[in-house]
Amino acid sequence: MKNDNKEDDEVEGENAANTEIKSEAVLTVDTELEHNADNANDGAAEPDSWESYQARIDSLIANERCNKSIRRLDERLQNVAHRTRRVYRDAPKSFAERAINQLGKIDQQLEMSSTRLGQLVHFGNHLVTNIRVANERRELDRRMFESSQQREIKRRLDGENMESMAKFEDIKDRWTELDEINEPMLLWDQIEDQKKRIAEIMERKDEMINACQTEIDRMNAKYEFDRQRQAADLCCLVERIDNQVETLKEAYKHHLELLRNTVEDERQTFSLTAEEKWRSFFNALKTNFDEKSNLVRVREEFYAQQTQQLQEYQDELTKQTRVRLEKECGRLELELRRTRDNVLMNSEKLDYNYQVLQRRNEENTIINNQQKRRVARLYETVARTRRNFKEVLHSGQRNIAKLTQEIQALHNSITDMESKALHTRQINRNKFNRVWNINYEEITLLLQRIFNIDRILHEQQLVMPWQKPNINIENINKPAEKRHVSNAMDRIERRFGRLPKQYGGSGCSERPSVEKQRGPLKELPPESARLMRNILRKMADRGGFLIEERLLRILKPYTEMEQTLVRIDNIFSALRIHNFDNVLELTKVFEPYTYCPNCQPEGLSSAKCAEVFLKEEHDKAPKQTHDAKADQTALQVPADKISWLVKGYDERATACPNHYLVMEPALVLHAMNLYTNRKHKEIYGVNPEGSFEGEMIQFEDEEIEKFWRQFANIFPDSKTHLWKTLEHGLNHYVEVLKMRVQYDAEVVFLRRQNRELRHLLQKFKV
Repeated sequence: MKNDNKEDDEVEGENAANTEIKSEAVLTVDTELEHNADNANDGAAEPDSWESYQARIDSLIANERCNKSIRRLDERLQNVAHRTRRVYRDAPKSFAERAINQLGKIDQQLEMSSTRLGQLVHFGNHLVTNIRVANERRELDRRMFESSQQREIKRRLDGENMESMAKFEDIKDRWTELDEINEPMLLWDQIEDQKKRIAEIMERKDEMINACQTEIDRMNAKYEFDRQRQAADLCCLVERIDNQVETLKEAYKHHLELLRNTVEDERQTFSLTAEEKWRSFFNALKTNFDEKSNLVRVREEFYAQQTQQLQEYQDELTKQTRVRLEKECGRLELELRRTRDNVLMNSEKLDYNYQVLQRRNEENTIINNQQKRRVARLYETVARTRRNFKEVLHSGQRNIAKLTQEIQALHNSITDMESKALHTRQINRNKFNRVWNINYEEITLLLQRIFNIDRILHEQQLVMPWQKPNINIENINKPAEKRHVSNAMDRIERRFGRLPKQYGGSGCSERPSVEKQRGPLKELPPESARLMRNILRKMADRGGFLIEERLLRILKPYTEMEQTLVRIDNIFSALRIHNFDNVLELTKVFEPYTYCPNCQPEGLSSAKCAEVFLKEEHDKAPKQTHDAKADQTALQVPADKISWLVKGYDERATACPNHYLVMEPALVLHAMNLYTNRKHKEIYGVNPEGSFEGEMIQFEDEEIEKFWRQFANIFPDSKTHLWKTLEHGLNHYVEVLKMRVQYDAEVVFLRRQNRELRHLLQKFKV
């Protein structure tokens, strides 16, 4: 029996590996086929059947001259198959396998059937999703090709535009030269040359329009081709789904038949065992039957009387129950109608939820298998970790010294990288300013030339006074004040703030002189003293990282009170707390994180804790809106304002008779962090991040586009219409001049003919 189970497990593992390999092979081959279909120049592909699809895959795999991707796929399939068989053959039986062997035949058959059917469904899903993957690959290739085509067309259009603008500038410059020509024939020749140049520009524009139209036709044809190919893919998808459904039906029928056979075998075994047991039971019963027969007769008479009485009582009870059940049946029919309506309404939801749960079940099956393998690896890891613990303990000390040196080197590298980043930022800003100034000067010169041409047209052609338009477009890229970093100490202050003068810095920000008075401890109420004692105790418990480990070992023999006192003294030394006023400042920082156990038995809400964490993340943001002076003012506690504790407790005590405050342990470190940050800003000055803001570009891309777009809307439509009208009039004037030249040539020809005729007449007269 165990050997059979072992063989079944090996076969099942090989089937799982083959199914996974086959699904991966089909996915890769489908991708290759779709990629080849995209590169082909044939028409829309006809929908292939399932048999032709399998034959195509077999032919690609069996082909000796197949491409590199299919050869690599074939080798990978063989390697995965051999590796999977070796793992299933050499791996020892785990706890799960032993548990499966202890199950009955029916449970084993159910487990094996569910596993194999799940693999078959997984393979079918791969077959169906291969088409979607291929379509996505085609869409990606199409978009890449379309983007390259668009870039090429845009490049050609930009080149053509630049060339046309150059020719247009040349033509425009030649118009100014024509004003200086007085000879009509030469003027006519120059105008003809201008026309030819304009015609060349128009021909180039027509060629670009035809090229764009050709590209549009190509895209339309590509769209029609993709639509036909998508229809073919849908046909192939439907055929795959139908074939997979038929395959699943046959598989389910086969496994149901195996399950019936297993149940029949179990039933026969159970019947033989039960028959033997009942045979022994009836033999023992027969021996005692004679002894009990007399007693049974007496009991039968007694039971007959009791049965008669019970029958009469049961008839009466049956009548009452029938009436009650009829009423209940009517009520249940109404509920059935309502339930039927609810079932119809929820059927679609249940179908959808079934599909979601089925997918999750498949994912959970995969995750469970992974977890089982992970547990086995973890057992091995635990044993290996125990062996390596001692080695790591000794090597850790050596690594600490090595890492300390590396950290120092990294700090030096960070300083160098920051200086390089600042230098790079300045270079980029200078480049941006140079490009901006060049473009601004070019567009200013272009506007001056346009204004000069417009002035000449008004004065010479229109004989009208010309007034320069008032255009006020302010340059948004104004030069910023340069800030020089003189030495290394300035760079340190830019990063960490101003340092004291005794350390070589420029001096910390001076604090306003406030007279420090020692707070009277006896003036505080018992509730305030109890709150302060609770806060100090929580700090002693949570602030152990501020105390040396050697000191903690020394304090072990002492009492808890003595240990707490020494811990608080060391924590105060680390936080630079030297008098009672500093303790009041610390208590004021901790007060928002306290609560009353009587008013709030559940403690601080999760929303409050989340608010604290979010506030801390917000305070760590690179851009701070508050300055150090406000923090210093908030930390200063004058002597006349010490009564805030008494006032706060009096207001809360009105609502709670036994009101006292305790500290939330989870928020102790956050409050200590807030206090140290404020103290650091009070000592070392402002936030260093603000020094880099002046070196960044202060406006966005939308503002840049809006600024340059203003130059395109300077001239109104009336001015453009006037220029077009003048162009039309000048062209008409050129035509008139051409006609005059033609008339002058005819007059000269006629005069010459008249002279010849007069000469002939004089000859005839003589």
